[in-house]
Amino acid sequence: MEHALWLEERRRGVGGSDIAAIMGLSPFKTAYQVYREKRKEVEDWQGNELTDWGKRLEPAIRQWYSDTTGRSVRLPDKIMYHPKHPFMLASLDGFTDDGRVVEIKTARSGKNWGEPETNQIPDYYAVQVHHYMTITGFQVADIPVSIAGGSPSLYIVEADKEISEMIIEACAKFWERVQSGNPPDPVTYADAVARFGKSSSSGAVIASGNTMIDLEELRSVRQQMKDLAEREEFLKGNIITFIGESGDTLINESGETLLTYKLANGRKLFDSKSLEKEMPEVYQKYLKQSEPARRFLVK
Repeated sequence: MEHALWLEERRRGVGGSDIAAIMGLSPFKTAYQVYREKRKEVEDWQGNELTDWGKRLEPAIRQWYSDTTGRSVRLPDKIMYHPKHPFMLASLDGFTDDGRVVEIKTARSGKNWGEPETNQIPDYYAVQVHHYMTITGFQVADIPVSIAGGSPSLYIVEADKEISEMIIEACAKFWERVQSGNPPDPVTYADAVARFGKSSSSGAVIASGNTMIDLEELRSVRQQMKDLAEREEFLKGNIITFIGESGDTLINESGETLLTYKLANGRKLFDSKSLEKEMPEVYQKYLKQSEPARRFLVK
């Protein structure tokens, strides 16, 4: 299936990469972001360098899995739908003839991954494979993963009826929101700005007790960040002063590199003021007005 068609079909329901966000378990995305994608208010995330590398490594990890387990991996030729809940869909990395979901992963580090051959995987991946098992009816999911570019390891998750019921309920409630145009509450600052940042409303709003608590904590956090930034600059200054003109790399007694302080190439900067002065017509032709945006100022 072409990538554009695949993305379009993914908007027809809740996929495995959406479910963790919907259930508040994803470190990468919020339910509000997923809602906007399904409503076509924003473009679907296209991935990044890490996900591109993951796709390149996927065939090799799939082959490792087959060689290790003796199971052939079938590649589905289409997106799969839940037989009773068509708003739930699955785009599998693969499945086996004996009814096992195969979900291939690459990870930067071993954080939240337990011992191989266990079910100790990050929560956001656990709900993803449970989502797939709920749709397919399979009772086991195998997760071969390469951590930090190392040799793959295998993790095994068995279906849990209670988790499946929670997933079905979460998907149903979320999809009702998508269809009715009732967005979930913003979770992050970016969510809140996307939801309310272009509002033309004005006037004073009396702060509630909880909002006053949030504001006081925000002031405290900002002061801590300022103090930490100043401390960071002080410590960096101490280290640079120690290195002085003796070199550009700091090492420990074993010769391992601790940090570098190398001369970088200068950046090329666009001199817009000179262009405006020497070629005002060209400058005005390509000058763009940004959209109005609210500024968040704490008094």
